[in-house]
Amino acid sequence: MKTAHAVAHSNIALCKYWGKRIDAPVELNLPATGSLSLTLDGLWTETEVGPSASDRFVLDDVTHGDDAARKVFAQLDRLWRAAGHQGARPAALVRSTNHLPTAAGLASSASGFAALTLAGMAAFEGDLDRTRLSALARMGSGSAARSLWGGFVRLDRGNRPDGEDCVARPLLGTDHWDVRLVVVQTTAGKKVIGSTAGMERSRTTSPYYGAWVEGSVSDLDRAQAALLARDLPTLGAIVEHSCFKMHACMLASSPPFLYWNGTTVEVMRAAWSARAEGLEGYVTIDAGPHVKVLCTSATAATWAKRLGELPGVVAVQTCAPGPDAHVEVRP
Repeated sequence: MKTAHAVAHSNIALCKYWGKRIDAPVELNLPATGSLSLTLDGLWTETEVGPSASDRFVLDDVTHGDDAARKVFAQLDRLWRAAGHQGARPAALVRSTNHLPTAAGLASSASGFAALTLAGMAAFEGDLDRTRLSALARMGSGSAARSLWGGFVRLDRGNRPDGEDCVARPLLGTDHWDVRLVVVQTTAGKKVIGSTAGMERSRTTSPYYGAWVEGSVSDLDRAQAALLARDLPTLGAIVEHSCFKMHACMLASSPPFLYWNGTTVEVMRAAWSARAEGLEGYVTIDAGPHVKVLCTSATAATWAKRLGELPGVVAVQTCAPGPDAHVEVRP
């Protein structure tokens, strides 16, 4: 076992994924819908995997022995086997730093498990083929499959029960389109209900869930066409529709749940008012309280200033399309 250090950037789904397939083993973590995402330059995770006397997971300088650590070492077990090794995995020290809020609806699990997968496989001297790594990263976190690439990335749900056709693929690089995502943080701290639990509640109780899944393929294909054409109004309309269909599933679940807070709603209202006045930008919100606005680079500063002045806003960050994940093996 060697020591490897990886960096992976977070991504935000422009066409959302929400829900798991139930026709395959749970451990494969297969999504019920495909997704299309934008990797972000300003939000990332760096992770180092190396030998140790015993398994130890350190996140942001704090040692964890909870469910987060269990998931990390379960992923290392998968990587050890995928690298072709037999027998017990050697003990490892995993040291990770999130350059973004953790478990707050900003896709820290995407960058985290992408970096872990890349560093772990390199430490075990396995095959670093990105397509194969995408399938492995997906088992740790569904959105992590997309964070191995920069720019715009698509992940299809696939149909095979073994999940081999559920892998991410890069669509367009960082130089395709000079867009920005203005990230408006509306609170600090972790979200109350985890995404996995929320997805399962929506799947089993929401009357809107079937329609959500059924419409996802059309959303993906139309969004990809708009992206290729650099057609922001068309893409933006699809982005907003995908977002609010997903949140409608949550609200119609039993019991209902909502990731938003009051500031989330006021930021949305302000964004729509600004667009009505001629400032082009489109809202998306993941499983968390923070609002993102997709806009051009020319209008990003205006968006950041306007939304950053709203009461309750904690921080505003403007992100450009981010790079591929990368890894280095250290002596």
